[in-house]
Amino acid sequence: TGSWAVTGPAQVTAEQGSSLTVSCSYEPGYELHSKYWCRPGFLWFCFTFAQTNGSEVTVTQGRVSIRDNHTTHSFTVTLDNVLPGDAGWYSCRVRRRLWFSLRHTVEVM
Repeated sequence: TGSWAVTGPAQVTAEQGSSLTVSCSYEPGYELHSKYWCRPGFLWFCFTFAQTNGSEVTVTQGRVSIRDNHTTHSFTVTLDNVLPGDAGWYSCRVRRRLWFSLRHTVEVM
């Protein structure tokens, strides 16, 4: 599959203390797959902040919430109370059973 399987903004900017929202789209066919937001680390590791179970229920973990919309084939991640340490690279991902996750990388400034 091509890298276009998950798309979103290349870069998002947020003011300290505000909320940041990032929306990522995915190919039809992945509606029931888990979606997650993580921060890439060493080698293949990616630290997950929040993930869905494939449903459209909003999941909140700490300052991060994630919600999938099967109709629009997109999921939205919201980070509340942005801190300076939140700047950096993140990844919107769709989990696949036997293969690498589909991913899109976003830079948060």
